[in-house]
Order: sequence, then structure tokens, then C-alpha cells
Amino acid sequence: MNKLSPIRTNKTVILDPVKEFTKLFRTTARYHHRHEVFRDFIFCAACALYNGVPPKAQDREQEYLDTVNRYTADDRAAFQRLFALLVEALEPEPRDVLGAIFMSLELGDAWKGQFFTPSEVSRMMAEMLIGDLDEKLRRGDTISVSEPACGAGGMVLAVADAILRRGYNPAKVMSAHAIGVDRTAALMTYIQLSLWNIPATVVVGNALTLEEREIWKTPALRNPVLRL
Repeated sequence: MNKLSPIRTNKTVILDPVKEFTKLFRTTARYHHRHEVFRDFIFCAACALYNGVPPKAQDREQEYLDTVNRYTADDRAAFQRLFALLVEALEPEPRDVLGAIFMSLELGDAWKGQFFTPSEVSRMMAEMLIGDLDEKLRRGDTISVSEPACGAGGMVLAVADAILRRGYNPAKVMSAHAIGVDRTAALMTYIQLSLWNIPATVVVGNALTLEEREIWKTPALRNPVLRL
């Protein structure tokens, strides 16, 4: 299987990529539980983004291969299509698309009781908590965001959205450090920050105990040329 790729190969406009994503997901790999398929898709997408920038992490590459080998060729192709739909859905603005998809698939109750904050609420909270953003941007300060309970990255994306709406490129003026206890949720954060080209470190761990099980740095952080 070719690696999932964030590069769009055509300009076909999808009217509702989130709806198309959920529709396709429901029919993908019906021989596995839905939360397993979602977990595996998230890991494969995160690994494809991470190993798309040298040096490649061989342990993650092996886990990727072990994961995709659990699926048929048709379902591996469906993973690629799901990734393309995710890219399409995220393109208009920084927002938590994966969290919304997770909730629309009704995985919250089935998977550790997790629920994700709606993007509208995250935007409101970001505007309230961010302080004098306009003055900081005028001074040329880097906007550093620390999120100790990142969920799917909704708050960090909301800050990126606030910066973008003020006419600045988040890739050039912000950085982020996010921590999540649940691996899949943390990788949801990693994927979405990576696709918005935000320099960020995403840690799978516990901010209270300072545990760090895995560290995922976005392509924009690993290769600063990508921020241009």
C-alpha cells in the first residue's frame, strides 16, 4: 500500500466532505469494530504524515505495516479516500473536524466515554483566553500555545483560526505543545495541526504525572522550510 498522502491529485470539489467521510467510514472494514477502524485510520494517517519528513521512524513504520495488513486491499484504498476527505474538510479553516466526525459516528459512548468540544465553543473560549492577540502579533511575538489536555486539538486550532482571521499565517507566528492521555485523541490533534502546518509537539502522556509515552513533532516543526 502506498502511504496516505496529503497532496491532492485533482481539484474535484466535494460539497460535504464530512458527510462523505462518515458515509464511507460506516462501510469500511465491517469485519472490525468501528472504534478499532477509527483508531487504526488515525494511526495510519498520523504515521504517514510523520514519516513523510525524514528521518523516518522505523518503529512507527513497522506498526503502520502491521496495522494495514489487518485490512483488505479495498479497505486500505478506503483509508486513502478517507484521508483525502479529511484534507478537504480541513481546508476552509482551522477547526476540529476529527472530533466532530468522532461524535457524529457516535463513538463517544463506545470508546472510553470521550466527548469533544464543538468548534464554536472552542473559538469563543480562545478569544476569551488568548489575551491581547492583536498587540502581540503587531510586535512580532510568537504565539505559544500550551494545551495540557488537548483532546482532538480543538483549542489549538481555535487559536490558529483567530490568528488567521487577523491576517497572519499561523505556521509562521505560532507554536504549540499539546498533551493527551489517550493515544488516538492525541494523534487526532497531531494530524490536524500537521495539516494546518502548525509547528507543534504532541505528547501522548499525562500532564499531571509528567509521563511522556510518545512524542510526535509535526512536519512544520521537524522541517522549518515547510513553514514558508
